[in-house]
Amino acid sequence: MQVRFAVQCAPLVGKPLYRASLRTSDYRLARMRLSECLVWFHRMNESIDYPSLFKKNVVELRTYLQDVWPISNERLFARRNYEELLKNLNRRAQAAGCDPGMIEPDFPELLKAFVQQNVEAEAYLRKAERVKEYERGRADMQAAVQFDAVPESFRISQPVTQTPPLPSSPASTPPQEMTDQTTEIDPAASSPLFSEALAEYLQTTGGSADGRRDVELTVQFLIDQMGDGPVGLFTNEQAKALDKMLPEIPDRTGIPRNQRVSLSARYEHAQKYGWRNLKRLTEARLRNGYHNSLSKFFGWLIRKGYYKHPKPVFNTVSGKNLTSLERDAFEYDEVVKIFSQPLFQGCKTPKQIWQPGKYFVQSHLYWGYIILILHGMRIGEFGQLDASHIREVDGILYFDLRSFDPEKGRVPIEEVVKFKTAGSERVIPIHPLVLELGLLTRVKELKKIGCTALFPEWEPYPKPNGEMRWGQPITKSWQYLKKKVHIQRANVAAYSTRHSYAQFLDSTGISHRGRKLLMGHSIKDDMSARYGSKKRLSARDLQQLTGTSSPEIQFMTKALLDAKSKAETGELVVVKPWLVRANWSEFYQGKFK
Repeated sequence: MQVRFAVQCAPLVGKPLYRASLRTSDYRLARMRLSECLVWFHRMNESIDYPSLFKKNVVELRTYLQDVWPISNERLFARRNYEELLKNLNRRAQAAGCDPGMIEPDFPELLKAFVQQNVEAEAYLRKAERVKEYERGRADMQAAVQFDAVPESFRISQPVTQTPPLPSSPASTPPQEMTDQTTEIDPAASSPLFSEALAEYLQTTGGSADGRRDVELTVQFLIDQMGDGPVGLFTNEQAKALDKMLPEIPDRTGIPRNQRVSLSARYEHAQKYGWRNLKRLTEARLRNGYHNSLSKFFGWLIRKGYYKHPKPVFNTVSGKNLTSLERDAFEYDEVVKIFSQPLFQGCKTPKQIWQPGKYFVQSHLYWGYIILILHGMRIGEFGQLDASHIREVDGILYFDLRSFDPEKGRVPIEEVVKFKTAGSERVIPIHPLVLELGLLTRVKELKKIGCTALFPEWEPYPKPNGEMRWGQPITKSWQYLKKKVHIQRANVAAYSTRHSYAQFLDSTGISHRGRKLLMGHSIKDDMSARYGSKKRLSARDLQQLTGTSSPEIQFMTKALLDAKSKAETGELVVVKPWLVRANWSEFYQGKFK
């Protein structure tokens, strides 16, 4: 603090020097500011290699981002110095050929959030200082009036305690008394309305579309039930009342179609007509959806400075709410029931796919069930498959489920294919059975007519926020299929295809990293799993995957190839309605004009 080393001293002491002004001549304030900075300074000084530095800085950034609002001047001073140091470190690392985003994928986003938080904190402190200066000036003027220290030229004719309204004021406006008892505006009342805050939240925050949709639903429920008031006036009693109301919102089942989207309409329907023929929400939906969304929203309000109270706690679950069901894999007899159906063995017509007949139709639903169960894709991922998602590496064909090919450089955000999370992006070796059934033939035939989509007859469902939900065709068909083949286990759903694939992987000797990559599970917290090729499996994992089978896959292979053989010999008539543009979904007709 009291010694200032010149830049030229660095070579003499053999160590790099870090110089930063404490910007004060007050010794006690300087010590406070120094203590704030030393926390991260010592951590930075412990390591000289970039991977270690960025790992430590990610931890430090997460700590800073949890700071309680409002942030003090001393804390902001340390944060600003730390921000400058990180920016310099970032530039040096990139100049040395070290990409921080590759070492710590979370670092760029955390730094961006940290910088934005600093900007908001600085703006808040400046505004607070202006308010304080204004109030000090007003207090000084009031004191001057009381001590008769105001010059005559500034005095008003009437006594200050009986000042009439200004001429421009409406007659109904009560007079303002210029005394020390003047009514002050409550800052909480000047905070934004809930609707305004919600609009800002939806425009400025990231995260998944489903996560933002949950916040929109729950905050709109608050507005509908408690009014669109200033967020700063929302009381703890109101928060407790809202917490008790959430478990009383029914599921969409049994609710009239025009009332299903609004949580408030569903809640009022149950209050008015009772719970007959209605279904309770699951505990998981309440906790992970509604409670978590409100908690995120109020946390954001606090960080923005709109809400000055402790964050409300939302955790009430009724004993009548339903338990969640863990999805299970298909059992052998269920796989037999599914792939013995006319869709896979010969159907009546291209549209009457569940009735037996002489037609062999490899439709989007045909490929959907097969590819999902053999590759563990999420249903929404399958619906978006394009010819560009099939690629060959070292003689092996893969489904390349990445938002774009990084080897070709950056692309516009609007062209990026959106998966569930960044961790969902992966490559999956295409099962030999899928190739034998002729998927590549479908791709070539569609390309000839100018269509790169693998399944142009697939119809996505537009959500209220404008985004597309890609799982609709399979989930709708599953509701019919499970009743037709008498699958009655409640914990089996279309999503069970993914559990069946996971069960198959567990029967192999595939590595931990290989399993996580194939399932599309996040590896950002698993340092060892994050290193290695992003476009192919290791030779060992590939051998384990292709060299292992299961009774379910053996049955599928025989049943499906037998049906294809009948089609090739003419016992079944091959029809390909997807090659006729009129049979494409509206979405793909618009995309490939």
